[in-house]
Amino acid sequence: MSVTLQQIADMAGVHKSTVDKVVHNRPGVSDAKRQMIKNLLKENGYESNPLAKALNYQKKKMKVVVVMPEVDAMPFLRQGMELVQQDFNSFNIEVIYHTMAFSDPNGQAAYLRSLEKEGVSGVVLLPIETPEVAEAAAELNEKGIPVITINSDLEQVPHLCFVGQDVTQAGRTAARIMGLLLPNSAELAVISSRHMRAVKQREQSFLDYLPQAAPNLHVNKLELIEENAESAYQNTAALLREHPELNAILITCGEVSNVCRAIRDSERAGKMTVVCYERYPVIAELLKQGEVDATISGDLGDQGRLAMRLLFEYLIYGRKPESDRMLTRNEIFLKENI
Repeated sequence: MSVTLQQIADMAGVHKSTVDKVVHNRPGVSDAKRQMIKNLLKENGYESNPLAKALNYQKKKMKVVVVMPEVDAMPFLRQGMELVQQDFNSFNIEVIYHTMAFSDPNGQAAYLRSLEKEGVSGVVLLPIETPEVAEAAAELNEKGIPVITINSDLEQVPHLCFVGQDVTQAGRTAARIMGLLLPNSAELAVISSRHMRAVKQREQSFLDYLPQAAPNLHVNKLELIEENAESAYQNTAALLREHPELNAILITCGEVSNVCRAIRDSERAGKMTVVCYERYPVIAELLKQGEVDATISGDLGDQGRLAMRLLFEYLIYGRKPESDRMLTRNEIFLKENI
C-alpha cells in the first residue's frame, strides 16, 4: 500500500497542506523544509496519481479566468483558447473572459487582486506592463494561484509559464526584411507603443540588430502611439508631414490599419515600405493591396491553444510545463503567400 500525504506530514512534523504545497511545487515552504519533505517522499516511494486526480477534478468545479486588454490580438488568442475548452468538456471547468481598456492598467491590477476571494483556480493573463499589474500577478502566484502570461510577459514576476512569440527573433527578422526590401540607403521610422513588454522587446531587438543586418538603413524617428485609432492616425499623419524624407516604417504594435490609413491619406501609399506584425484579416487585406510589404506572425491561435492547455493540464494532472518560456514559431507573410 502506497504512503499517503498525511503519513508524510506526520513523519515531517508538518501539516498535510505543507506537504501538498511541496508535491505541487507551490510557494510558502522554506527551502530546508521543502528539501526534507522531498526526501521523505522519495524514500517512501510516494507517487501522485494523475488519473485519480483527473477523476477527482471531474467532480470538483474549477474556475479559470482569462484577463486581457482590448487589443488587436485579443479575439485571435481567445479563439485558440476556446478550441482547448472543447477538449476538456468532461471536466467541470468554468472559463471567464474579462477585458478592460488598454489604457486602464489600474483596472487590470484591481481585477487581478479580486480573484483570490472568488475562488479562482488559475489565470491566463495578457499583462499591461505596469508596476501595479506586476505586483498583483506576483500576489496571485504567492497565494498558490497559477498564472500563465500570454503574448507579452512581465519582467521578474514569478509565474507558471509564458507563452508567446520569440520577440527577439521577431525584431531581428524585421531588420533583415527591411535590409532586403531596401537595398540602398533609406530613412526609417519605428512606430511603437508602451505598456506592453513584447512591443518594446520587438522594437529594441530591431534597433540593436539593424546596424548588422542593414548598415545602409538609418532610423530617423521613433514614434510612440497609444493603442487606439485616433492616436495611431494622428501621430502617423504628423510624422509624415514633419519627415518627408522617410522611406519606410516598422510598426511594432497594433493599429496597423490606422497607420496605413494615414499613409494613404498623405498620398504616400505604395511609395512607403511598411513592415508590421501578425496576420489579422485586415493586415492580410493590406498586404494584398500593397500597403503592407511584409508581416511577421507569431501565430496567436497557437498561443491561445497552448496557454490554455498548459493551465488545464497543470490544474487537472499536476503537470508543470516543460519550460517557463514556451515560444511559438515566427512566420513571414508577403502578398504572395498570405
